[in-house]
Amino acid sequence: MYKRIKRWIQALNPNTHSENGWVNEFTTEEVDVIDIRFKLYGYGWKPNVDDENLSTLEKGSYKISYRINGTSDWTFLARVDSSRAGTDEVTVYKHVGITTGLLQAEKYDIKIEADKGSKFTAWGGSLEGITSGGQFWYDLEVRALAYKILNNYDELAVTENAEMQLV
Repeated sequence: MYKRIKRWIQALNPNTHSENGWVNEFTTEEVDVIDIRFKLYGYGWKPNVDDENLSTLEKGSYKISYRINGTSDWTFLARVDSSRAGTDEVTVYKHVGITTGLLQAEKYDIKIEADKGSKFTAWGGSLEGITSGGQFWYDLEVRALAYKILNNYDELAVTENAEMQLV
């Protein structure tokens, strides 16, 4: 049984991340991660780059997978669709958050595939929100085993009273 810290901490920015075409991969720097969350840029297709505040036309989606760092098999986590931004927003597609949920305490690799990116760029028009070779995620946060989280404590002063007796 794992003791889970109840608060999210801003994760270290991974030194090992890559943006290759429509796939992003990164590795959590923290070793005993048990929950991971991050945000994904909303994306989708629209006929004209200058169009703003349209109804949703063709929304993009991401396939997210993870694995324990050093292993070869990916575990599919979720398919996440972009959604409609508010009617007062300039952009059509809003950002969305993803959370892995409780995991075994390890260091993890995350793979994010913008699975409709190449399809939309082949249509012409405009792909809003992301570009091939760009980073699709931001605001990486993790929960880790409690003993790995550094806490600040008040300084403790110890006063010792002793009595001496001659025997």
